[in-house]
Amino acid sequence: MESPVEILDALPDAVLLLESHVVARSNAAARSLLGTGAELVGRPLAELLAPGELARFELLDAQRARGWPQPSACRLRFLRPGGTSVLAEVSWSRLPSSAVLLTARDVTPATRAEDLIGRLAQLPSGLDGIDALLDASEPVFQALDWSVSLSELVDDGSIVLRVLAPAGSPLGAYGRSLLGRRLPMRATPVLAEVVRRGEAIFLDNLPTSFVGAVAAAVAISDTMERARAVRSAWCPIRTHDRITHVLFVGGADMTEHDFVAIQMFAAQVGAAQRLGALRTEMVRRERLAAVGEMSAVLAHEVRNPLGIMFNAVGTLERLGAETAEQRALLEILRQEAERLKRLVTDLLDFASTSVASLEPTALSAVVSEAVRAARHDPSFAGCEPELEVQVPEELFVLTDATLLRRAVLNVLVNAFQHAPPKGQVLVGAERRGLGKVVLSIWDSGAPVPEPIAKRMFEPFYTTKPMGTGLGLAIVRRICADLQATVALVPSPSGALFELVLPSATSA
Repeated sequence: MESPVEILDALPDAVLLLESHVVARSNAAARSLLGTGAELVGRPLAELLAPGELARFELLDAQRARGWPQPSACRLRFLRPGGTSVLAEVSWSRLPSSAVLLTARDVTPATRAEDLIGRLAQLPSGLDGIDALLDASEPVFQALDWSVSLSELVDDGSIVLRVLAPAGSPLGAYGRSLLGRRLPMRATPVLAEVVRRGEAIFLDNLPTSFVGAVAAAVAISDTMERARAVRSAWCPIRTHDRITHVLFVGGADMTEHDFVAIQMFAAQVGAAQRLGALRTEMVRRERLAAVGEMSAVLAHEVRNPLGIMFNAVGTLERLGAETAEQRALLEILRQEAERLKRLVTDLLDFASTSVASLEPTALSAVVSEAVRAARHDPSFAGCEPELEVQVPEELFVLTDATLLRRAVLNVLVNAFQHAPPKGQVLVGAERRGLGKVVLSIWDSGAPVPEPIAKRMFEPFYTTKPMGTGLGLAIVRRICADLQATVALVPSPSGALFELVLPSATSA
């Protein structure tokens, strides 16, 4: 059985057991750190530290004893023979015997890393999107010999989007092998832990500092061991209060001080993501505004000839058709004219600017009116769905009842068109989080393919033979006017739309 001294000598970090600030026991790593082959036992701590460092250590120790929050480690300068100093990252704890167990790690080489990582804070703040920021930061990480990857969260998993790594890095090679692949959360336990906690994680000597699924991250651990990169930082990146990406940085000489800087860089990445999304949204709004203006002009130009067509068809019907073929042609003319009329109405709805008058409104009343109107739509008769509505009467939202009714009506009609004959359409509502009410409309139709889901709110995009492609675009515009949002959300089956509305009550 190994003796305590042999166990201490096997540890990679310097260990000093102090009694009344005098070394009672040390290990080989401590003698190496201080550059002396002589035994340290019996030497006062004051002789081992650079001038002024003992007073700083005592102050921190006293503050910790009084319950002040302290970092898990601090930095102290030790003296070597000849007067040279070494910077060490130090952590300590008091034993029941009042002795102090102090561990130290040489971080003198890491000062180079800290100087370089300071350059990350000097990157331009106006870089357009995450890719531009990562491109600008790549020389910094290359100089550090660190590897970086950025993953985007998807349904119960993640996709590696970018990898920055030195040439020949095993860690970089491993990351690049995952590029573009959808990885389930169970395959990325460290990332899953970051998402679960909602906070950044610093791993020293992965995976020994964790238990359970994180400790079983064999692929990552083996790769980092080959790369001699036993330290890593994992930082969540939020967009609109939701974690959307996770930034990984791994390097052999990374310290907890670097971890703070990396979290600041992750915040920069999040800001770049939001800035890119904002610019995309501005371009989309400008494009929609132009389409709206064109639609308004087109609708007004079509409306007058369309009125003439209706009058002509009515006159011909009154005069009477002599043959069945003539009657069929008149019916075709009327149906196509009705279709053009619906298109003109949708164009005007899409192009019109609504001035929303927001006031507390019972959501159940608005939904009831929309359901009554939707039952008269031809799509309801074609589907004959089992319609179930569960909207609590006590839910009040801050909205414009007329505009919200129109939006709900359009989503309901879309559900009737998507559901199979004799299918189901469920309407429900619940309070979710502070100040939000979610109205959900689900139908039992087939799941919406991802390419269609990405475009379904675009104007004039439709998969229906007789559709105008404006119904959901109008819903999105109305929701913007109502300070609300609408989205197609993942569902185990069918299609589920959620309208997130501002609550009229704070409870």
